[in-house]
Parts: sequence; structure tokens; C-alpha cells
Amino acid sequence: MSALARRRTRIRGKFEPAENGGPGMRFIRGAAGYWAVGSTFVARVPEQHFDAQGRPTPAVRELLAARDAAPATDSDLYGLTVLVTTRCNLACPYCFQNTELPQAPEGAIPLRIPGATVDDRKVADILAFTRDRMAELNKTAVKLMLFGGEPTMFPGYCLKLLEGCRPLGLTGASMISNGTLFDAAGAIEMERAGLEWVQISLDGDAADHDRSRITLGGRGTFATILRNVEAASARTALKWRLRVNISRESIDGVQTLIDRLGDRLDTGRFMLKLALIQDVGIGYQKSVRHSAELAKRVGELYLHAMDAGFTVAPPRAAPCLFCDAVGGTTGAVVNSDGTLYSCCHSAGQDGYDVGTVTAGYHREPVVRERWVMCGYGAEPNTDKAAERLHADIVDAIVLDRLHATGSLAAATASQFALMDPA
Repeated sequence: MSALARRRTRIRGKFEPAENGGPGMRFIRGAAGYWAVGSTFVARVPEQHFDAQGRPTPAVRELLAARDAAPATDSDLYGLTVLVTTRCNLACPYCFQNTELPQAPEGAIPLRIPGATVDDRKVADILAFTRDRMAELNKTAVKLMLFGGEPTMFPGYCLKLLEGCRPLGLTGASMISNGTLFDAAGAIEMERAGLEWVQISLDGDAADHDRSRITLGGRGTFATILRNVEAASARTALKWRLRVNISRESIDGVQTLIDRLGDRLDTGRFMLKLALIQDVGIGYQKSVRHSAELAKRVGELYLHAMDAGFTVAPPRAAPCLFCDAVGGTTGAVVNSDGTLYSCCHSAGQDGYDVGTVTAGYHREPVVRERWVMCGYGAEPNTDKAAERLHADIVDAIVLDRLHATGSLAAATASQFALMDPA
């Protein structure tokens, strides 16, 4: 079987078909009662409002559902993700845009989705599509996310997309970058054009990171990334999200990483997210398995990060602005060649295109058959029950600490009055 045929076999069925509607409200047992996590709020609910199986009484469930405001999918906001390029200057072995890992030698470059980069015509087409689609859907603001590949390989097109979205009501513009090329000068220029948020990924502390997040020539990138982030954050007001990818190799060094970052960065301006690496169906062997023990360990790392001054966001059950609604009624994901996809995780994958910016979305039933959502069908680290238990343990630890420090007080004050017994 050819490499292309194997790739198609592997990708086909790799994604979960989408269903309309968000993931729904979660109820998590905390140190004192339960946490109710909705799409727009988090509330602490006393234990007496739950049965022995951890289920809320019908009255409480109805009250919480009524308190939850309309989700983001009903707002005036239109989400636009653009893959500025599918090319990347790194060769991370677990990337969801990889289609095949090399058999040998160690450190060889993985095969990826087809390479493409926007040009002036594509940028104009993307902006025209966005303008027309927003008018059709009565949207008045656009939330742009610059994606890749590595978008900073082509900073000029990033600037043109940011500037082109300004007349459409640009708000909350963000970029996902590996940080190797995003120096202070580039950060200043993009901030002036409207960029507000940047996400940077690290694969653990320096030695662990430099074994996996490597250049195409096999060199480590930790020092370069940290130097760029330190300089760019010092010279701009950009907000930052640090995503720390956890594998079997890296987890032991994460606490040291947090300490190192705390010494180098103004932690109050940085949000930190710990993410378990998964195999995207191509044979990555270093993922960790969900377990209660691992969850407690991850929770302790979050507490360490909060002690160091990092922001940790509370969990929420909000739908995805880009892929939650089948048919693109809340946003669009546009590949570098102008092809539409439902999710950035499926962009560029064979058989998952749902239209183009010049011709619009395909008709039913093609769109529904190809529409996929966040989660992109990665090989599960464990079963769903273990995954849910892991999330509940981690989120309970985080929520209990945020509440203890007063970080949730303003958001949940009204719910406390309603939930506490008379």
C-alpha cells in the first residue's frame, strides 16, 4: 500500500462526526459541595442539593439551566480561523498536522498535510467571504485567529489579515505560534495591527522540550522561544497563553519549568494551560494515560503555577465558536489555499473540506458528513470514563483554589445566594 493510501485509510474515520449543541453543564465534586460548570458561569452548590450518585435535584438543575445565558453561538461574534500557511519550521512528532511518522532514523521529519501559503488574492478572497458571511448571519464583530503551520513565517500576510478584519469589527484577535520567529519587533508590529493574544507551546523544561520541539534540522528551540517571549512581553501589552504539553518524558520536569518561567517572565500577564499529548493516529508512543494519580499530579502542578503568579482559567462548558454549529453559522476555518474546513484540526486533511471561500459551503448532505469538531479523533489515552474522572479531579483542584483566593467570587456571588439553603 502506498504512503498516500495508508494516510487516507488512517485519516478516514479518524474524526468524530459533529452534533449541534455544546458539551452541556458539568457537575464536579469539590472540597465543599459541588461545582456546576456551565457555558457562561461557574457556581458552587452545597452538597445537600445532590443525591448519593452526585446528581443534582431537578429544581437545582432547572435553576442552573435558567441562570446560564445564551451560549457564544447565539452572539453577534463571528469566529474566523485562517491557516496563514500549512508550512512549519519545526518537526514536532505529535503534531496533529502530521500524516505519518518516519520509520527511521530517529529525528527524521514527519510527513505533513500538503504545504500551502496564502497570497494577496487569497487574503482578499478570505476577507470578502468573511464580510459577506457576517452580513448574511447578522454578525457585527469578528474574532480572528491566525493559525498555521507557523504563521510568523509569513508576517506580512498576518498583518494584512489583521488590518483587513478591522473594518469588520475586529475583537480578541489571537495567534497560535511556536514562538521561534516571533521576536519583539514582530510583536510590536502585530499588536499595532490589532493582535491581542498569543499562544506559545512548550514541551516541558529545556532538556525535555529540546528532544521533541525541534527545528527541521534537529536543533532544540527552548532557549530561542523563551528569549523571544521574554523580549516581546516586555515591549508590548500583548496577553499570553502558555500551553505546556505533557508527555511521559516531560512530566517530571514541569515543576522546574514553572519555576524557570517564573524567574524570567511577568507571570501576572501569562495564562498557563497543561495539556496531555495524544497520539493523533500515526503511532506517537510517548503519551500519558489518564488516571486519578496523574490527575492529582496535574492539579498540584496547577497549584504550583498559581503560587508562582500565573493565571489559570476556570473550566467551562462553552461550545466552540468555530466548529460547534454544523454549516458554519458561527464562524469559519479557512485553509491557506482558500478551502473551508469545520475545524483547524481537520484543515488540510484529505476528504474533510466543506467548501471554498469563493464558492461557499458545499450542500447537504456533504457538509454534515464532513463536519467534525474539536477533539479530532485522537487515539484515546484511556477510556472515556477515565478521561472524565481525570478532568473532574483536575478541575476540582483548580476551582477550589480559585475560590479560596477570591478569584471566582465576583462571577459566582449571585449563585451562592440562590444555592445556599435558607
